[in-house]
Parts: sequence; structure tokens; C-alpha cells
Amino acid sequence: METHYAQGTLIWIKHEEEVWVQAEIVTSNDKEIIVKTNEDPDARIVLGPNEPVFLRTSDVFTAEGLSVLDDLTQLTHLHEPAVLSSLQNRFDIDKIYTFTGPILIALNPFKAIPGLYDEEVLKSFISTKPTPKPHVFNTSNAAYRGICDRQKSQTVLISGESGAGKTETTKHVMKFLALAGSEDGQVTNVEKQVLESNPLLEAFGNARTLRNDNSSRFGKFIELQFRAGDKKALTQPGLSGSSSRLCGARIRTYLLEKVRVCDQQEGERNYHIFYEACAAASSLSGTSTYDYPKKLKPETVKEARSIDLSGFNDCGNFAFLTRSTCRTLKDVDDVTMFEVRINAMQTIGISPEDITSILQVVAAVLHLGNTKFDAPPNNSEGSMVMQECSASIDLAATLTGVARKDLEAALCNQTRVTRTERIRSPVNVRTAADNRDALARALYGMIFDFVVQIANTSIGYLQDVKLFVGVLDIFGFECFKMNSFEQVCINFTNERLQQFFNSFVFKLEEQLYEREGIPWDPLDFPDNQDAVDILQAKATGVFAILDEECVVPQGSDTGFCNKLIKQHKGHRRFDEIKTKPTWFVIKHFAGPVAYCTDGFLDKNKDQLSNDIIECMGSSKKEFIQSLFRKDKKYAEAFNKESAQDASKPGGSKKKRITVSSEFKDQLTSLMDIVDLTEPHFIRCIKPNPQNEPDRYDRKGVTEQLRYGGVLQVVQVSRAGYPVRINHQECWDDYRVIATPQAVAGLKHIDDLKLRAQKLLDHLSAELSIPKPLHGLSWAVGKSMVFFKLGAFERLKFARLELLIKSTTFIQACWRRKVKMRLYKAIRVFTGHVQALLRMKQARMDLQRRRQLISAMKVQAAARGFVEKRKFRAIRSKIVRIQSWRRATIGRRFAEEHHRHVSAGKIQAAYKRWQDKRVYVVLRRAITLVQDRWRLAAAKKQMQKLKKEAKEVGALMAKSQKAAEQAAELRKRNEELEAVQLQLQSEKKSLQGRVKQLEESIEATSVTLAEVKEKADEAAKLAADNTRMIVETEKVEAMSKHLEERKAEIAQARDEIEKVKAESQAEQEKLQEAEYRYQQLLKSTAMQSTAGMNMGATGSRAPVAAASRLGAAHRANRNVNIQLVGAPDVGKSKLLERLINEQDPQQHPKFLDQKTNLMAHHQIDVGGKMLKLLDCSGNVRAQHLVKEWFGRSHWVFIVYDMTRPQTLEHALELTKEVQSAGARALLFGNRWNVDAGQPVQVDVMAAKDAAARCGSIAMESSTLTDAVKMVLAAPEDQDEGHMSYTQSGSMEMAARGTVSAAFESVKSWFGGADRGRTHQGVLRPSLKGTKAMKSNRREGDIMADLRPVQELQDSESAVTCICFGQERLHKDYILLATASKDGTVVLYRCYRTEIEISYLADQEFPQAETVPSALAPADRSNIAVHSRLTGHSRAITSIFFNLLEDQLVTTSIDKSVRFWGIDSGEMLKVFTDSSPVPVAAFLPFNPQVFVAANSNAVLRLVNVQNGMVLQKLKVETEVRALRFDDTGLFLLAGTKSGSIHVLEASDSSTLKFKFKIQLARGGITCIVFVPSSYGQPPCLLVNTSDSSATIIDCTYGPPAGVLTNLAVRQRVRVAHSLLPLKCCHSPSGQGYLISGSEDKEVYIYSLAKGSNYKMHYLKHHQVPVVAVAVNLQDTLLASADSLGRIVLWRRIDFSHLQD
Repeated sequence: METHYAQGTLIWIKHEEEVWVQAEIVTSNDKEIIVKTNEDPDARIVLGPNEPVFLRTSDVFTAEGLSVLDDLTQLTHLHEPAVLSSLQNRFDIDKIYTFTGPILIALNPFKAIPGLYDEEVLKSFISTKPTPKPHVFNTSNAAYRGICDRQKSQTVLISGESGAGKTETTKHVMKFLALAGSEDGQVTNVEKQVLESNPLLEAFGNARTLRNDNSSRFGKFIELQFRAGDKKALTQPGLSGSSSRLCGARIRTYLLEKVRVCDQQEGERNYHIFYEACAAASSLSGTSTYDYPKKLKPETVKEARSIDLSGFNDCGNFAFLTRSTCRTLKDVDDVTMFEVRINAMQTIGISPEDITSILQVVAAVLHLGNTKFDAPPNNSEGSMVMQECSASIDLAATLTGVARKDLEAALCNQTRVTRTERIRSPVNVRTAADNRDALARALYGMIFDFVVQIANTSIGYLQDVKLFVGVLDIFGFECFKMNSFEQVCINFTNERLQQFFNSFVFKLEEQLYEREGIPWDPLDFPDNQDAVDILQAKATGVFAILDEECVVPQGSDTGFCNKLIKQHKGHRRFDEIKTKPTWFVIKHFAGPVAYCTDGFLDKNKDQLSNDIIECMGSSKKEFIQSLFRKDKKYAEAFNKESAQDASKPGGSKKKRITVSSEFKDQLTSLMDIVDLTEPHFIRCIKPNPQNEPDRYDRKGVTEQLRYGGVLQVVQVSRAGYPVRINHQECWDDYRVIATPQAVAGLKHIDDLKLRAQKLLDHLSAELSIPKPLHGLSWAVGKSMVFFKLGAFERLKFARLELLIKSTTFIQACWRRKVKMRLYKAIRVFTGHVQALLRMKQARMDLQRRRQLISAMKVQAAARGFVEKRKFRAIRSKIVRIQSWRRATIGRRFAEEHHRHVSAGKIQAAYKRWQDKRVYVVLRRAITLVQDRWRLAAAKKQMQKLKKEAKEVGALMAKSQKAAEQAAELRKRNEELEAVQLQLQSEKKSLQGRVKQLEESIEATSVTLAEVKEKADEAAKLAADNTRMIVETEKVEAMSKHLEERKAEIAQARDEIEKVKAESQAEQEKLQEAEYRYQQLLKSTAMQSTAGMNMGATGSRAPVAAASRLGAAHRANRNVNIQLVGAPDVGKSKLLERLINEQDPQQHPKFLDQKTNLMAHHQIDVGGKMLKLLDCSGNVRAQHLVKEWFGRSHWVFIVYDMTRPQTLEHALELTKEVQSAGARALLFGNRWNVDAGQPVQVDVMAAKDAAARCGSIAMESSTLTDAVKMVLAAPEDQDEGHMSYTQSGSMEMAARGTVSAAFESVKSWFGGADRGRTHQGVLRPSLKGTKAMKSNRREGDIMADLRPVQELQDSESAVTCICFGQERLHKDYILLATASKDGTVVLYRCYRTEIEISYLADQEFPQAETVPSALAPADRSNIAVHSRLTGHSRAITSIFFNLLEDQLVTTSIDKSVRFWGIDSGEMLKVFTDSSPVPVAAFLPFNPQVFVAANSNAVLRLVNVQNGMVLQKLKVETEVRALRFDDTGLFLLAGTKSGSIHVLEASDSSTLKFKFKIQLARGGITCIVFVPSSYGQPPCLLVNTSDSSATIIDCTYGPPAGVLTNLAVRQRVRVAHSLLPLKCCHSPSGQGYLISGSEDKEVYIYSLAKGSNYKMHYLKHHQVPVVAVAVNLQDTLLASADSLGRIVLWRRIDFSHLQD
């Protein structure tokens, strides 16, 4: 390899498994090339001088992800690895069609791609203007436009291996042409017959193979004839101008694989028609007549009829169908398919008699297969049909219309004809079996040809129409371990087609060069003429020698092979295998193929004996007889005169027809037709041999690209000038390597071609560009510049070397500047340090003096304390002795008293027991006496009754008595009926009376007072006693009645209150259930935890906390206006009117996002882009809405002026907005007022309340005035102060080093932040003891952070952990842990008393399932909540859904699973084609999640139906996903160390924005940290190059858009092999916490001036894989590779006194 590559050159190198892999040049010389790969950047691979190396370009990204070109010839470097990689990139995102120049490459997806072949899509391609989009319909339309516009016949050549999708592609082409060529889009009989010919030919010519369930075992060329139509506009969209109509068709078939009729490999099947007919016969019971249709709908078939299936049976009864154990196809009903075939026959026009005859021949073939032979008893060289097979040969003879003895004689004998006589001799058993198989193959082959002939006749081929579109479905190049005669024919066909294709592409290249006006050399282009000649040459070709050997007496396969070797030895296309004498090798265009000549002669002859031909020709059935007599191969046997003339001396000898000669003639005829047409090429490729979707086998695809001639296209199209760029690109790319004088002289030239020409002339002389043996090394055309490969590489490497030198120079200058700045800072720093040291020494002297004085005071106090303690100890001992003595005496007394009381109880119990025993015995005796007495009395009565019953008179007396009793009862019944009527009447009167009394109650209650006064007066009157008594009685009666009414009223009120209580309880349950629904937009853990931190420390420093919170919020306000309010106040209507008035283009997007709980909108108002956030009034999302107050400039709080309760809700929100630091506008919606409803709110009170809160109040029915007022309002002074400007950032960068040095020194000597304590990681959550406090290390902020509990469920490594449900339960939170063995365990972590005190002002929607009393007093224990089992391999990521009621896991077992948290049940499973490293929900659409797989594809999946909404390709596997706090930008970390920024433009689409290369190692974790403490938002990223990186996120311009990622700092973490995780703790000014491979938990401070000081926690004995901090920032969990999980808490000693 003479080419020298520059360092950093991107190349492709060979790989054993992946074929080609990406690499980069490290060093290069004459002897070797050292490269590194993306898989292992630290390893080095040494390449030899002869190993192939191809250049590659860097990856290009668009909004859809990794750029995938529709036409591969547009690639800068077009070669095998580039084609292979580009096809894979397109295949991964379901783009299965790709152009490679004139070839359409179609990859079989093995799945249904929604919307790819819909009728609307088909109609969109019917257009007069071609589209560059690759699609089978596009190629079909190009052929159709060729006959419409140029009136020239077209050919669509479809090729590929079995299972690549040739048959389906042919169907789509024919479907398109049939619809495009139909009259006004209506399908006629011709179109129907053409389309129905496909399923019919599939039945007789397709079978299951090891590679495909529906493999075509023949080649076909379908000519669709078109007649020019009227020039008038069509109703069909997209089709205009002149058109051509489909008027006829013809089908030609080639090389049917008749060998399959008699034998198949294991796992394969015979032709479909056998199994379908047998299945239909098996479905019948006791009859052979099939009533068609049974499966299809009657209205869909042409004619219902009965079909005779005699001769068919279960497929297991036929030898030809049991060669393989495979008898059914997956998801295919053979009975249904049988009816589909019958319907196709009827549609094409095959008569019922012919259908019956066809099926009878098929059945005869099956029964011939059941016929077996044995030698007669007296003749070992003869043969006869076995007795067991008599039924089979009888049926075969009956079905073919011949006598059984004639058929058996034809199979078991052979007739030789001499000049004088006919000699008939028996044949052996093997020959008889061969005759049987040959007859079966011949019958099936003639049936197949008959079906094709009938189809052509029925469809109609018009001889006067010469305009057609040919669809060639031909077998692709084949190369197996054992290649025979069929492969020679197939590969010869592909050689001819490749020769035709080479010439076609050559003409295209010739036209391109002539159009560009550049010289070219035809010798550069490849040719395979010699390969074609070695096969088809008349005298010396393989087929000619084979035909010659067939007619030579005693010709053999070995003799044929020897003749080939003798004839072609030394030919560059021929080779021999010396160890295999019957094998030869032909070097085809796609590669060498070894052929075995065993059986070549028999397969080439493929002839029946004259006995069989004459037997079949004399059949009683006209159908069989005509098949044999009309076949040109067998017609000679029936034409005796011509046969005799041919045998006479001097007569012309008729040429013997062989398979090869027939096939060669057919192919020649085909190529003659194709040569006269305009070709279109479709190459079908099978992506994997397992027929699995979304799986790309690079080895298999590479072989097919080679065999299919696709790489030959590359070779032909780039043989002359492989690299082509336009004039401007040439000038922009290569002027940097020219001399400045040359560039100065050329840059003023306006003619781009002339400027490029002169530039290349200068560079050729300057760089000594080598010239090829013939032609030019480069040429400048009219629109492009063409390069030979050597010239392009020389220019590219010169440019790359210049870029490397320039980069080195720039880096050197920058490093010098940095070091100079550092030196100046060190000088200032040294002087400051000296001053601080002197100051510290003085403070230490003063401190020492103070300590001496204080020591004396402490000693005096200590001595007094010791004496006091001695006195108190003596006194306490005396008191203890006294109490002990008194206790002893008391215990003795108590013991005696207890013994006395116990004795009394024992005596009483014994006496009671004695009395009870006597009582029980006495009661039992009395009971027994009573029972016996009653028994005696009953017996006496029984005897008396028996005597009475015997007397007749007694019976009559009883009957009379019974009659009297009946009469008395009837009389009593009449009396009762009378009483009932009387009672009913009284009831009516009483009801009337009750009504009157109820009406008089009110009057009675009114006059009650008057009656009482009169009663008092009556009591005083002694004269009239009677009146007084009467009125008193009335008053008492009325009082009693009133009391009863009052009691009834009270009872009614109690019932009403009870109903109200029940309603209130139901309402509370409903609100509790609704409140359980969590926010759909979750802010980051840092934001929420910061809010809790401020609340907890508010008593100590409320002003400072509020100021820090406000500053942090203002630094990240990216929403201009946030719309909030109670439900149904009209926010959406107001916003919709605003959008329609100001920016109508955004209205469709508004309608799409209208149903979301929170929706972002960008509206152009007066030339300014306004960002609005429309928030739902749903109570379930209120806490999410409030979290956005801190990210908004203005908050419009809307209330309905006709509903006072909405104003109360608005005033409550106003206070929340004010505390969050945002501006509030209280907006009264007049929508309902304008509609006529009255105003029911106090508008002035609303304005006063708004003024008290520092807000603005206005009322309107449109938002336009309010929005304009916001746009005109000045920005907040604090916000302007906190905004990041370019000048400010440069100033901070200029003095960053010195400030950092000062801050570090101040922190060293305690001079910085005096008076403020440093809390450290985590908030205190567990009370400590005095012993723990005495053992702590003073001054160490990590001393109080201690492990409190250790968990281990298994010894399998923990891969990831996370906390969840922190806002649902007050008593506990959940910790989810996932392991390498696929198990997930959910732990319940109970909160401590301190944690619960932090949550005093928060409400929790769910009632506790476990009472608090069950938890221990310290509430620090852990309980297993549930176990989730289902994954079979390691889990790669784990997270809670947005509602936190489900857990989502991804695994390398290629699945994403959803679990019920409480039940532990698996709810949903989504599978992928490769392992899934990570997934995440879209924050604004919880019904969609994005998942990455190891094929470097990001998929957006709908949770409800599993539909893939979008696929986005990146350059390598994505291993980490994280959304920022706006929810609009997704950060994806890849295996190669780059971060991709994707924008969630709407609820179901991701768009690529930009990417940065972060590290050499893969990214394993990304954590987003919102802005705080004056620092911008940042990312915490773990990479496997032993580092963790803090990356600043830059938003704007425009505002709110993530535009850049800049590295702030890299810190060391032991990380090279394991996928380590990191997390963030918001304590202090923030901490980065990461696992490591050196068994420690790394902690880095993110505070300003801390210099990212490192701390670490030691407890684990093996590498720490994952860490997590809860939302409250009180609990840290770390997990290691042995499955241990350690929980850390910060100990609180504030309750202990010093």
C-alpha cells in the first residue's frame, strides 16, 4: 500500500463478524498502518500493506437524525462498506427502499410497515413528474411514464434470493400498473385477470423453502400491454395529459423446479396446490364433493359450484408430501387458500371442466408417488408394482384415463425400435421408480404450462399492440454447498442480466461524461463477456458440451466434466478441483461457484420413455391426450411418418430438445425483448436468514449485494471518476492548501468552472498529483469536478495535514495564554497568602492567651463540680438503701395478703362446684321422669284414637262437624270482608282528617300563644270551672299534637343531615381518588427538593432563602406568559381567539395539544415571538402548575365573572405567584357576561385584592390587550441583573482563575462565608446519640454521613436503583432496585421523625396502607413492598412513570416492561429487535415513550397500542436519556461518548438539533441540574474514560431554546468497564455523587469557590455501580456489583446539649 494516510483519517477496515467497521488512522507508513476503532479507542490494530482500506466521511445529522441519502450514488465515497452501512441506517428506521443509481434496492422488512402501500400512497405516485423518493411505486411510475410520454416499451427487472421479497414486489408493481392503466381508476376484467394470475401461479409454482414460506420456484416474465388512450384530463389525482390503458397481458415462465415434485429437503414443502387440495378434501366427511365456497364470502366469488376432489386425501397419506415433516405454514389456512385459487381460476376464465381435469392430474401425481415396485419372483432384473400399492396405481390410472395394466407395463418395461422390429424388455426396480418420477414431473410440468397457457388465452394477448411493460421476476444468483444443473442455468441467467445491466449503466455514465464535456476512457469499465461466452459458446460452451455428451453413446457425467476441464483449462473464468474429479468452478461476476456434475445429463435430458408417452397419448381422457400430443417434446412419438423419414438415409435429422437448449433459447428470446425496452432494476435483499423483523445481518446482506450486482453498479458508476463534487465545494475545500498568492489571484474570478480549473492546475503542480496510466487524474465539467481516487486522496490528505498543523498552532497559542494568566494569578495569590499567614499567626497567639485564662476558670469550676458530685452520690446511696428496706417489708406484707385472698377464692370455688354437681344430677333425673310420663300418656291417647277410627259413626260425626266448621268459617269470612270495607272507608275518612289536621298545624302553632294566655286567664276565673277545664284539655291536646309534629320534623332533619353526611363522604372519596392522579409534567428532583430545603430552614434564614430561591427562579424563566385558573373559566377559548387573531398558522398545533394538561405554544405577536404555557385547571395537576410559576415571567390568572368561586381560586393562586417571584395579572373573563349572563363577582374587591398582592387586574373577553401590555412592560431589574450576557460571561472568564484562587484560600483559613455553616451532602434525617457525637470528626462535613442499613436480595449485581412515590405517601417512599439476573425488588423506606417534620405543611393524596403505629419508633426500617419477575437477562434502566403508579424497566432481553407497583403484576410488554439500553417518557405526552436499542435507533412508541410513531437513527448505541426541566429537549448519550440534543417539537415527534463529542469512552448516565445560586443549568455526565463531567447548558437565542453545551469541569471517577450511575444532591450549592470501580462513593461539591473538592464514602467491598438520592434529599442509596444496597443518612445532633 503506497498511499500515505494522514493522522485522523476516517476509514473502513475488514472485520470478521461485521464485515466492515469504522476506524481512524493513528499512524501510517510504507510497511504498516496503525488504526483504532470506535468500539475500543484505546486498542491499536496493525494493518498490513495489502489489506483493504476504504475512506469514509464523518456522520452528518439532520432534523430526522443521522443523514440517510435516498440515492447512494450521492455519497462522497461510494464503495462496499459505505453502501452496507447506508442500507443498514435506512433499514433501522423502516426505510426499506433505496436508490443506487438506476437500481432500486428493496430490503424485506418481514413485517407490515403502516402506510407504505396504502391506496393513497399508490395514487400519490401516479404523476407526470417523477419524485426522487425511492419506492417500488416510483419505479413502476417511471416505467408507466415511459410508455405514456416516450411511447417506448419498458421492462422492470426484479431479482433476489429466495425470501428477499421478489414475489411481493412483483405484486406491487403489477398492482400499480393495473391501477395506473385502468380506465378512470376503475379496475376492468383485464386488470382483475392480471392481478388474479399471481395467486394462481403461486399455487402451482411456489413452495416453502428453508429461506421463505412462499418462494417462487420458477422465473416469469409478464408482459402488460398498453394502448394509447385519449388525451383528456383524468379524474385520478396526479395523472394528467396523455395516458395509456391496460388492454392485454402475457405470462412467460422459465425453468420450473420440477425436481421438487418428487423430493424436498427437511423443513421444506412441495408446491402449495398439493397441500391446499388435500386440506380441502380432509375437511369433507364421507364425500368427495366440495361445495365451493365455504370460507370465502359468496358475494366475493364469481360462481358457486361443486368441485370433485376424488383422489385427494390427508397429505400424510402421500409419499411425495411426506419427504419433509413440514406440512403446514404459519398463519395460513390451506382450505381458505384453496378457495382463493379456485376463485383465481374462475376470474382468469378457466372452465369448470378444465378445473376438474387439472385437479385430477394433480391427484394422479400424488398417487403415482405412492406407487412402489418390487422384483418379480423369477426375474431379479425386472420390476412390478407391489401388491400393497395396487389401490394407488389403480387411482392414478383412473385419473389419467388409461388402463392399469398399460400404465404398469409402460413403467416397468422399455421398448427398443430397430429397423425390422420392436423389442420390449423389462427394467429393474430403480429404473421403474425413475420412470414413475419422470412421469410425475412431466405431468406436473405440463399442468403448469397449461395453467399459464389458459391464463394467457383468457387474459388476451393482442398481436397488434406492441407497447408493453414487462415485469421480470427472476431468480437471483445462487451459490450453495452443493450446486447442480439448476444453479448453472440460474447463474447463467444472472450473467446475461448483469451483462445487460453493465452496458446500460455504461451508457448512463457515457451520457453523463458527454453532458459534462469531460474526456473518459472505456477501458476503465468492467465487462463480463468472457463469463457469458464460457457458458453459451456454440462449440466450446458448457451448455454445448453438455448437449453433445447427452447424445454420445455411453455418455456420463464424469466424461462431461473431463471434457470441460480439457477445453477450458487455463481460462481466467474457469478452474478445477483436483480432489473432486466431478466438480468444476466458474468465476462469475459475483464470485466463484463450484458445481457438481452428478446428474447433469439426466436433468438435461428430462425425457420420458416412448412407452409412457404412447400410454399417456392413448388416454381415454381428451385432456390428458391433448397435453401429450400438443407438447413439442413428445409430438415426435405420435408422428410415425416424420419419425420414419428422419430415420431414412439422407433424411434431415431432427435436433434433440434438451433442457439447456430450451432454456438457452428462452433466455435469448427474453434478452432480445429486454434489449428493445427501457429497463428498470429492482434488487430485493433478504436482511437476515431467520426471517425476523428489525434484524440486519451484515454478512448476508454483503453477499447479496455482491451476488445481486449492486456493487457492480458501484464499480461501473465510479470506474471512471469515483469522486464528484460541485465547483463551489471544490473551491471552498481546497483553496486552503493553495499558496496565498494563488488564492489572491483566483478569488476575484466569477466563473466557478474557470476558478476551479485554475485552482486544480496550481495544486497539481504544487502537490505533484500522480497521473494514471491513461486518462486524466481529474477533470472539470460544466457543473461538477470529477476526481480519480489517487488525486482525491492526495488533495484530501494535504488538507487534513494542514488542518492538523493549524489546530496544533492554535492550541499552543491558547495554552500559552492560559499559562501566562495563571502565572500572574499565582503572583497575586502568593502575596495574599503571606498576608493571610501573618494574620492567622496573630490570631493564634491571641487565642492561646485566652485559652490560659479560660483554663484557670474551668479548673475552679471543675473542682467544685467534682465535690458536688461526690456529695450527691453519697446522698443518693443512702436514699437507695432506705427504699430497698421499705420495699422488702412491703413485699412480705403483700405476699401474705395475696395468700389469704387466694385461699378464700379456692374455698368458694370448691363449695360452688359441690352444689352445682348436685343440681345437675337432680335436673337430669326430673327431665327423665317427665319424658317417661309424657310417653305413657301419648301411648294411651294413641290407643284411644285407633279405636275411634275404627267406628263408622265416629267418622260420619267428624265429617258433619267439619262441614259445620266450614260453614262457620265462610260466615266468618263474609264478616271479615264487611269489616275490611268498613275499615277502608274509615281509612279514607281518616286520611282526609289527617290532611285537615296537617293544614291546621300552622294555624295551631300561630294561635298557641293566644291559647296559653287564655288558659292563664281561665285559671284565675273561679266562677266558670267548666270552661276552664275544657280549654285546658284543648290546650294540652294541641300541645301534645305539636310536640309530635316537632318530633317528626326533628326526625326529618336528622335524616337530611345523615344524607348530607353520606354525600359529603362520597364527595371526599371522589376528591381523594382524583387527587391521587399525579402531575403529567414532573419538574426535576433538584427543583422540588430545593423547595423543601427552603421550607425546612425558613426559621433560621427566611430572607436569605427567599432571595436565593427568587434568584434561582429568575435565572431560568423561559416562559413569557403562563395561563392558569379554575376549571371551565374559558382559558382555552381566550387563547384560541388570541392565536386566530395574531398567528393563525399555529392554530392546528393548538388543536393537537388542546387535550394535554399543559401545552407550550409559540405565537408571533407584533413581530415578537411569545412563549405561552396553557395549564389545565384540573385539581390533579395543580402542584405541577405551581412549579412552573418559578419559570414564568408573567402568570395570567383567569376567573369567570359569572362564578364567584373562580375568583376565590384565582386569589389563592395570586399569593402563590407572588411567592414564586413572578408577575401576576388577575384577568376577569367577560365571555359569559357578553353572552347575557349577569356579573356575580365583586370587581372592585378583586382589584383591591390584586393591588394588595402587587398584581394587575383587568377584565376583557380577549387576551390581546393584556398580551400587548405585557410586551410593553419593562423587564424586571433583578431579572436583567441575573441574565447572562456575552460581555458578562467574558468578564467572568477573564478573572475566573484569580477569583477561584482567592476563594480557595479563604475557605482554607475560614475567611470565606463567615457566619454560615456548611451543611454537606444530604439534610439531617436521623437523631444521633451522645456516643456518636463524641466519636465524630470535627471539621469533616462527611463525618455525620453514615450508613444506617444494608440490604441484599441476591448475589447478582445491582444494575440501577431509583426512588419513587415520594409525594403519594407520608409514611414512606419506595426504592426500586434492578439486578443483573433480571429481578426487580421494591422496598418501602419509612420516613424518620425529622423527615416527617419537614413535610408538616404538605398534603398527601393517598391514605396509608400500613398504619404508622406498625413502624418502629425511629421509623428507619425497610420492608419489601413487592417483587417483579419476568426479565430473563440484565435490566439496563428503571424508572417510574409520570403518575408513579407503574414501574418501567428495560433489559438486554430486548423488551420494555410495565409493572403494577402494588400488585407486582406485569401490565404490558414491548419487544424490540435488539437489547434496549434505556427509555424515557415524553414529559408533555405520558402516552408516548422513547426507547433506544443497540442498533442505534431511537423509537417513539405509543403506550396504548404499541405503535411505533417515529424512528430516529444515530451513529451508535444510545445508553443514557434525560429531558431537561423544560421538557422540550432530550439529551441522549451514546456509546462513542457524544451527546445528541433532540427537540420534542410536538407530542409525538423528536427532531435532531445538534451534538457534541464529549469523551472517548461511552456515556453511562446523564443527570440534569436546574439553575441555582447564580449558576446556569448543567448536566452531570458519567463517561467510561474514568471521568465525570459538569456541562453548562446555554439557552437562547431565541429564549428557551437549548443552543449549546459547554464543558465546565471534568473530575476523576474510577470508571472504565462498568455502566456506573451518578446523581445530584441539592444540599448546599449542590453535589455530584457517583459510583466507582474502586469500591468508593465519590462526592464532588458544585459550590462556587470549592474547586470541586472531592470526598468519598467507604463501606463497600466491591465496585459501586449505582447511586440515588431521594427527592427530599435525606436518603442516599448506593449499590454494588455483589447485590448489596447501602442506605446513608446524615445524623442530627442539634437536639443534644453541649
